[in-house]
Amino acid sequence: MTDYSAIKTTLLDKQKELSDRLQADQAPEEPKDELGLDESAQRWEASEIKNGLDDEAAQELNQVNEALARLDADEYGYCKSCGNQIGSARLEAMPFATLCIDCAESAEDNADLEAFDPNEY
Repeated sequence: MTDYSAIKTTLLDKQKELSDRLQADQAPEEPKDELGLDESAQRWEASEIKNGLDDEAAQELNQVNEALARLDADEYGYCKSCGNQIGSARLEAMPFATLCIDCAESAEDNADLEAFDPNEY
């Protein structure tokens, strides 16, 4: 059995960081007096960007939580597609990886093919 204690520590630190960030972002925004059209548009744009970042943080937090669950279930480090062990360098770089590098590249290639629309060219 491989020792993933350093990766578990990294995942727990990332979990806390993301949880803290999402909680801080949920604090209610203070209402402002009448805003001009330009300022209102800028606030809306900033809000949309913040919401997108919050969505990404929530998605990453979910991936971290799933990786921690796999660690607890002794299922961590194995590719969900082929069942082979995921390389340690990949897990160190991306500790919530669920696919080995070969399967990840294959999935990316397939996604590129699915996204290709010959009518656009």
